[in-house]
Amino acid sequence: MVELRNVTFFYKGAKRPALSDVSAKVGTGLYLLAGENGAGKTTLLHIIAGLSHPKSGTSKIDSHLSAATDPAEIGDVFILEDNMIFPGKTIREFKTLHSCFYPNFSEEMFEANLKAFGQTGDEPMESHSLGNRKKAQLAYVLALGVKVLLLDEPTNALDIEGRETLRRLIATDICDDQTIIVSTHTVSDLDKLFDGALIMHQSRLVFAGTEEDVAEKIVFEYSKEKDPESLYSENIAGRYLNVYPACGREETRVDWKALYMALHSDKSQRIINLLQKQ
Repeated sequence: MVELRNVTFFYKGAKRPALSDVSAKVGTGLYLLAGENGAGKTTLLHIIAGLSHPKSGTSKIDSHLSAATDPAEIGDVFILEDNMIFPGKTIREFKTLHSCFYPNFSEEMFEANLKAFGQTGDEPMESHSLGNRKKAQLAYVLALGVKVLLLDEPTNALDIEGRETLRRLIATDICDDQTIIVSTHTVSDLDKLFDGALIMHQSRLVFAGTEEDVAEKIVFEYSKEKDPESLYSENIAGRYLNVYPACGREETRVDWKALYMALHSDKSQRIINLLQKQ
């Protein structure tokens, strides 16, 4: 469980906060973290990982602060950032040096992940392409078995086959007691796997909840025409995706991309009010 309470964060010299009064409870499962450039996504991941300290408010993983320095608690969380460099000549060498800090690391899963990505683990990291380096890193971090895994743009630089492999590995590697938060602009890469979402806008968290939270409040329906009575409409390949209040309509699967677009449209407040209604 990740718990954020009134988290506010400023960068030195900034005129406005990078995060403003962010509160949420994130349970186990796979969660989308979405928002426009500069919305505060990476800053939020740093706060959860304990790499940055909030100006006010708290971030906790289970009962301890994210910024705890107890070695037993540091092993509860890992963040994989975009374009991150792992020290070590190979991913296997890095694993030997690093995995001892993560008691739930699975050697068997690591080997299976490498094979799935078409790697041996002995390839020199410095000569890897950006995409192949990302595959090696993902093979490793998915095997760590941490309580909270934070992935910042994990599909960047991956080819189509790599993205499909990542989708399969996330579906099979993640345990029921883990929380995975994926920050991405390409929602469609993992959209069928998300259990919930955190959606940022201009340093604020405008939505945090599970798929069930959304599905019981709003539904997503396709039509040949734009419906002026809908909460939000989006033209997708010649058809309209209309968003409606769920009352009296059959429950539908949440379209996370459409929800993100709706929450960044001029109709956003109507939808936020509906989602927050008890």
